[in-house]
Parts: sequence; C-alpha cells; structure tokens
Amino acid sequence: MTEAATMHHPPIIAFAPHAWEDRWLSRQQLLSRLGRRGWPVLYSHGPLSLWDRHRPEWRRAAWRGTIDHADGVRLDRPGRWPPRWPTRPHWDRLAIRLHARHLIGAMADFPGRGIALLFHPRFVPFLEPLQPRRVVYHVYDVFALMDDWTPELAGLERTLVERADLITAASEGMARLLPGSGPARARVLHNGADVGRFLDATRLPCPPDLAAIPRPRIGYVGTVNAKIDLEMVLRIAEIEPDWHWVFIGPVMVDGARPRDREAKALWERCLARPNIHSLGPRPREAVPAYLGHMDVNAICYRIRDDDWVVYGYPVKLHECLATGLPVVAGAQEAVQRHFSQVAAIAVSVEDWHQALGHGIHQGGLATPTQRRETALGHGWDQRVDLLEQWLTELVR
Repeated sequence: MTEAATMHHPPIIAFAPHAWEDRWLSRQQLLSRLGRRGWPVLYSHGPLSLWDRHRPEWRRAAWRGTIDHADGVRLDRPGRWPPRWPTRPHWDRLAIRLHARHLIGAMADFPGRGIALLFHPRFVPFLEPLQPRRVVYHVYDVFALMDDWTPELAGLERTLVERADLITAASEGMARLLPGSGPARARVLHNGADVGRFLDATRLPCPPDLAAIPRPRIGYVGTVNAKIDLEMVLRIAEIEPDWHWVFIGPVMVDGARPRDREAKALWERCLARPNIHSLGPRPREAVPAYLGHMDVNAICYRIRDDDWVVYGYPVKLHECLATGLPVVAGAQEAVQRHFSQVAAIAVSVEDWHQALGHGIHQGGLATPTQRRETALGHGWDQRVDLLEQWLTELVR
C-alpha cells in the first residue's frame, strides 16, 4: 500500500462543465479512481441558470439540490432554486454563495478545508465562498482557442493560473499556451485509457450491426462534430468506394457557428454515400468489440494551426493501439511527439489515402505487439498514481 493510501485524505470538491453521466471523459476517469483510493470526492457542474429552464436538465431537476453517489464519488444534483442569473450580478453571486454552502455541507463529515479541483476557469467564482485549502487547475483543452471563449473567461483563467497551487495539463501544448506563470508551473498529466478492456477486443464477437458492413472497415469512435476532417473522409470514400467508413458516437453538427454549418453540410454528403456508415452512440462497455473488428482505426481530426484540436491529446488513441490493429491519426502535436512509431500520421488527403491503404493491405505502422505494449504504458491508473503523488505533496 502506498503512503498516499495510508494517510488521511482531505476532501476534493471538483468542478467541470458537464453532468457526471454525460460523455465519460478525463474528469470521470481521474476522479472515480481517486474516490476508490480513499479520497473523498464531490463532483459538481455548478448550479442551473435561468438560461437552462427550457432544457431537459431543468425539467428533470428537483426544486432544491441533492447529493447522490456513483463510481466512488459524491455527485451534486443541482436544483432549480436558486438559479444563476448571469445578467444580474448581485443575484448571481448570491446563487453561487448558496450553492457553495450546499457543497460544503455535503462534505461536512470530513474535517477541515480541502481541495478545489477546477477543470474549467468558469468555476473561479466558487473559490471565494469555498475558501479551499488548496486549488488545483486541470487543463484538458486550450480553451482560449475555442469559439465560445470570451474576455471574461480569459480574465478568470488568468486569475485561476495565479491562484492555483497545482496546475496540470493534458498535453505539453496546453501547458505552453497558458497565460501568465502557467507555462512555467504546469505539470503535464497526459490522458490515459482503460487499456485492459481493449487488449482482447479482436477476440470479442463482432456486433451484428457492424458485421453487416463489408470489409475493409475504417473505424472512428467518438463524437462527430466540426473537429472531424469530413472533407477528407468524403474524398477518400470517393476514391476508394470499396473501403467502408464506420462512425460510432453521437453526431453534434447542429451548432450556429460557421464551422458547424460547414460540418453539417459535409456530414449530410457523407451519409449520402453507401460506403460511409453512422451507427450512433454505443455503451462504453460495447466499444471494444467495435474497435476490435475494424481493419484500421482512424483518429481523423482536422488539424489547423490556429485551432485547439492540434494541441489535444486523444484518449481514443490508447484504446485503438490496445486492440493491436493499425492506427492512422491526424497530426496533433502530442501524437507526433509521443506516438509516431506506432501510429501513422497523416496531413493531406494523399497522406491519409496512403496510410489507410498501408494499414488495410500491409498491417500498418509497427506490429500488433508493439502497439499493445505502447498502450499498456498509458493506463488511467498510472496517470492517477502520478496525480495522487502530486496531491499528497500538495497537502502534506
């Protein structure tokens, strides 16, 4: 048993933008493991706001907030009252203070002020009423390059960077682009994967809906949105009508931004082709069987120098490598830096065509054993070992 496992752990109140049951992302992976290791964790995505009152979350919510439990973590279920009201600063601050009091009460069985772990700078206003002993900022994207970034959020991030006792970032690029003292102070905590779930993926029964699609199959598992290089996908599908693209995951191309409209038009053209298939979202436990019955797995992101995607660290890369099957990926900085020996990296349509063809006909870059061994070095438990070490040093 590690020293961290034998000591008393202070409570962690964590804030991230999405409900716990939403897409299973790095925060659920990290926090659920900390919870199972004895760290008292409370997860919140903040109070509801008046702008939510026409959304399903509002209709499902009780009048007052409650606390639930799942995956070793306490979950904040915000109520309708009191809602945030961003255009009324006095009311908004009151709603934040009352919600912070609710969160403190939910962790009252653990003595002392604990750790506030923020996954996004929008939650900085909670720090004042919470008065945590330590503040941790985990950066999972380059928020400043996203379309919804505002001067107000930029100011909150600058405040958070200087206030944080520990800054972790999922990639070197994310750390480098932080404001203020962030680049000098951030520690890199790469994303990981549940590698063990994917090692035997090729031996699992092929799902019937996938079995109905002819081979060779090029697989993508994840959200279909504007970050996907749908123009490239469409072009390859035209060049190679016998190659079948299979997309597994939710489709989110209905936004109002120009890039969303462009993605929606391209996606509609993709779906009109007989060799591009969309199977929709599948349960997490079913994903290994789908990845394991592709011929090549593709992380087909559109890479632009001024876009946040280039600095991302794709969780699905480790999952794809763990199957042992060939992988082709877009030229994300982290992929080029760490995985160019086991994943073919493509930039142009010609690159993609050549790399996919090599994967289909010649087994791709590296061997199945080399790909699996690489994935084994990047499990979520290994990431949490490192995070737990840093947290222990922080509160010692």
